[in-house]
Amino acid sequence: MNFSMFPRLRRIYRRQLIKTLLMMKITVILVAFICLRASALTYAQNISLSERNAPFEEVISKLKKQSGYVFWYESKLLKQAPAVSISIRNGSLKQALDILFKGQPLDYSIVDNTVVINKKTSRLNPLPAMLNISGKVRDEKGLPLPNVTITVKGTQKGTITDKNGSFNVAASQNDVLVFSSIGYKKLEVKVISQTEMNVVLEMDQSQLNDVVVIGYGKQSREKVTDAITTVKGSALNQYSGSNFAQQLAGKAAGVIINDASAQPGTDPQIVIRGIGTLTAGRSPLIVVDGFPLSEGSSLNSINPQDIASIDVLKDAASAAIYGSRAANGVILITSKKSSGDKVSVSLDVYSGLQERNDKHQYADAYQSAQFLTEARDWAYVSKDPNNRNISDDRSTRIGKGAGLRELRLNYLQPYLDHQPGLTNTDWSDEVFRTAPMSSYNLAVSGGSCKTNFYVSANYFKQDGIVIENGLECYSGTIKMESKLSRMFTFALSINPSLNKGRYFSNNANNSNDLVSDITISYPFFPVYNADGSLAISQQIKTNTPEDGALAENPVALAKKIKNNLNDTRVFGNTSLSFEPLAGLKFKTLLGADIRSNFYDYFRPSDIGAYRAAAPQPASAIETNGHVYNYITENTVNYTKSFGLHDFDVLAGYTFQSENGASTILTGSGIPDNKIDNIAGASAYTAISDRYQWSQISYLARLQYAYANKYLLSATLRRDGSSRFGENNKWGNFPSVTAGYILSREAFFPKNKVVTFAKLRASWGSAGNNQIGSYSSKALIGSASANGANDYNFNYVFGNTLSPGFAATTTANNNLTWETKTSTDIGIDLAFFEKLNLTADYYHSVTKNLLLNVPVPEQSGFTNSIQNIGKVSNHGFEFELSASNLKAGAFRLGFNANLATNENKVLALAPGQTQIIQGAKSNFVTKVGGPVAALYGYNITGIYKTQEQINNSPHLTGTLVGDYLVADTNGDGLVDSRDQVSYGTYNPKFTYGFGANIAFRQFELNLAFNGIQGRKIYDLGLATLDESGEGFALPSLYYFQNRYHPVNNPDGIYAQPNLGNYSSARRLTHAANLFYYSGDYLRLRSAQLAYNLPDALTSKMKISHIRVYVSANNLFTWTKFRGYNPDATSNSVLTDGLSNANYPVARSFIFGANVIF
Repeated sequence: MNFSMFPRLRRIYRRQLIKTLLMMKITVILVAFICLRASALTYAQNISLSERNAPFEEVISKLKKQSGYVFWYESKLLKQAPAVSISIRNGSLKQALDILFKGQPLDYSIVDNTVVINKKTSRLNPLPAMLNISGKVRDEKGLPLPNVTITVKGTQKGTITDKNGSFNVAASQNDVLVFSSIGYKKLEVKVISQTEMNVVLEMDQSQLNDVVVIGYGKQSREKVTDAITTVKGSALNQYSGSNFAQQLAGKAAGVIINDASAQPGTDPQIVIRGIGTLTAGRSPLIVVDGFPLSEGSSLNSINPQDIASIDVLKDAASAAIYGSRAANGVILITSKKSSGDKVSVSLDVYSGLQERNDKHQYADAYQSAQFLTEARDWAYVSKDPNNRNISDDRSTRIGKGAGLRELRLNYLQPYLDHQPGLTNTDWSDEVFRTAPMSSYNLAVSGGSCKTNFYVSANYFKQDGIVIENGLECYSGTIKMESKLSRMFTFALSINPSLNKGRYFSNNANNSNDLVSDITISYPFFPVYNADGSLAISQQIKTNTPEDGALAENPVALAKKIKNNLNDTRVFGNTSLSFEPLAGLKFKTLLGADIRSNFYDYFRPSDIGAYRAAAPQPASAIETNGHVYNYITENTVNYTKSFGLHDFDVLAGYTFQSENGASTILTGSGIPDNKIDNIAGASAYTAISDRYQWSQISYLARLQYAYANKYLLSATLRRDGSSRFGENNKWGNFPSVTAGYILSREAFFPKNKVVTFAKLRASWGSAGNNQIGSYSSKALIGSASANGANDYNFNYVFGNTLSPGFAATTTANNNLTWETKTSTDIGIDLAFFEKLNLTADYYHSVTKNLLLNVPVPEQSGFTNSIQNIGKVSNHGFEFELSASNLKAGAFRLGFNANLATNENKVLALAPGQTQIIQGAKSNFVTKVGGPVAALYGYNITGIYKTQEQINNSPHLTGTLVGDYLVADTNGDGLVDSRDQVSYGTYNPKFTYGFGANIAFRQFELNLAFNGIQGRKIYDLGLATLDESGEGFALPSLYYFQNRYHPVNNPDGIYAQPNLGNYSSARRLTHAANLFYYSGDYLRLRSAQLAYNLPDALTSKMKISHIRVYVSANNLFTWTKFRGYNPDATSNSVLTDGLSNANYPVARSFIFGANVIF
């Protein structure tokens, strides 16, 4: 074997990484150069003009462009001025102005970077004196407000505040200055003789002036006719986490965030308005600054602190503009950009600690010894109660035919005798830990009147609450927008990231999953030997004689197995806009998403596995993969108003393509653990995978408003995708919406109670294309990948095993999109200009569901993927908010949302009435019922005597100490027909609420989220921790509530048993007793902040300092005894299946925000 090839591979990988980083560095330098160059050009004053008898206004316009100064004047004055001639080369602005104004009936003055032009006046009627007015604009908390527009009323003269809220403006006496900013009430101040003006803007409680991001555009909140929820970045960042999905929990009605495995680097599930698929992907489409990311994209590549806002398109009408990828909803992310014309530097730093936040507890060593002994004793006796006795010793038991699991563990007697000082390892304390988390974010923004830029860099590190586990993220954002000329605008957005993870497979495999391994790790064994070395395979070797749980030391698994994953990504886009006429805009966009991943796994020989003591053969796995995605987009947009008619028309064409490849290399025959990678192997197997897909789209939208009260919108998108069958490559996705602003009608009562009212309705269609790249094709293969046994066509030719190939799937030329159509009816109300209420009712139907339909085996296949099923969702949503309510010196705000959802399966394959899934066949998707309903038996008690069993219907094989099961259908038998539904993982309703309270310089922000009506089937609890099978450790709850005729006769859980664990007991693993309530109310975030006074920060030459303490998941009120009430599986058909899922952590954070 040539070992030298692997160092070469690593060198190639390093060179590629260095090239990528170098390209990123060059890009940053070029962007900074462009920004500085543009800024320099803007403020250059070298004037060169040559005009002869040119209109005065035209020459002033050219002078304005060359100088970069702001010119204030009344248009009619310039139109009346005589034509002028000028010839100047590399002169100053003042020299050019002196030439121009010589002999003119006009005069000028320069105030800072503003040129004011007025009519000349006689000495008897002097021009009102121009005043240079400076000041600062603050909000009601006393914080500076950047980007406030200040204009002289009745003119186009004006300026904006910088990052410190400061401004300079020229105005005459008796002029009126108008201060306006989105989200704040407009303020007018008359100029008398003051040269300093400090103003405070009040929040505009109606929020109707907010700008909402919609597909391929923006719209004012008051004109929105779709179901769209907006969440500001400031609200998101009250929760400290690695991705925005964690921050979004409880913030938007109808949006559920399931942090199913909270291992750092794992993406939560995002569910918008229920589940509308069975086997296709359920992830929403995520669009970042206009770039649609492909499904499966890691959310950790988006820096949460760079997010300005998130807009969630919930109904099919709002999402239809994205066509075949929008059935699961669309999340539009708008990143931050420059907030002023001066350079601003912002530094955000926080650090803190995380800890467990669950209720899962195991019995200790002494309790476990009693449980394991009870289980083995009853197993022995229950096989022959008349001839066996608990007091029989080991040799007697063997003599009476006892199996290994009917013998007492040979080392437990000291524990049963309660000897003090024995080994009592709490494996939960050893595997879980208090872990640090920190973030450092630096952002620089600024620009000029023509160019603005925003550049950020972030370092985020989160050690997991499980040992040897964590995530490091390096990410950044580069944004620039430049007005190249009056007609052309150039924009650039780049988002690079590098994620480095130390993780384990949280899949309930006891050979690899640390959390799962705790369940079968007995507390009688130490973590370390007396010499400090890891205690390897002690439990396996000690338990073998009596066939106890053969688990490896979980701490050793964590410390010895290497499991690293690096993801590198750069995505972004660049665009050029052309505006030849007012309201007409052509835009072309080119974007790319480049990803690479490197997975490095090594398991040394000196560590055991489940049921296998060390030493074991060492193994190594290395995976290299890449994805290249690019998009080109061309749109034209025209906006025009004719009297009371407002039109906004959009048309466009997009093309997006993606190709990816990965190679998995597995190595064995590793003689030395010191070579902890694939290079040390002497034998290899390789699996390679490649794919490609492309999509072409045409889109159009018309938005119409009459008198600003009658609203209409219609969209149409036509998509063609390579993923679908030859006969169904194209799909059309239309939508139509309407709105009626009642409060603008003359008949609407004018009062201060109901200040705004709007009715809206929408209908739309969207598709789901998450089916894989080749589902419509007939594929061939040789042998199943990744150890699966689905097929193997290899054959023996002579004495050699040769690769054989055959078709593995059938072709379906009619395969097409899952299509969702939905109707939404809503109302928006504002009360007292402070309180805002939104209410919606929706109903959606998804048809053409993709299902694997059974086919005759004579075809050579067992099933074929087809568009067959249909499912519906309906529910209500309510959102209520208010801000800046005053109570003395206090300023208050709150928000609340509530959403219901109910889904129903309307159809499956012809002749098919249900789909049964799960290890216990207890997840049933039935026509007429919900998706993945939990079916099981109704346990009503425990059989304590044989007479009870003999005199009642019971499951076959029931023993004394087993469960009493109800005959629910009354047929005198207890069998599978007595199973009934106990609910689903999909909650009956979700809710969230929060409050912000400000007092002088202090702020308190609270956010809660809750789930109601959810059921979880925790397989680990049902079959191990609370099953009573004396193999795994019992939970403390089970131990305290188990039935035992002597030790606990009033217990509600079945009697411990191991060697004679009945078939009836195994059937009752799927029963009401093990369908746990997943309801919870969680204090998601609590933050107390203090804003240092300006008087103090100004002395330090700092604009603003904010310090805060916060807590994430501070309290969780729930009855769920497992690790994580958000736990579920990746399959829709087994939603609610939990099994040792990584728990959600509680964290305590201290941070500061400094703006220079």
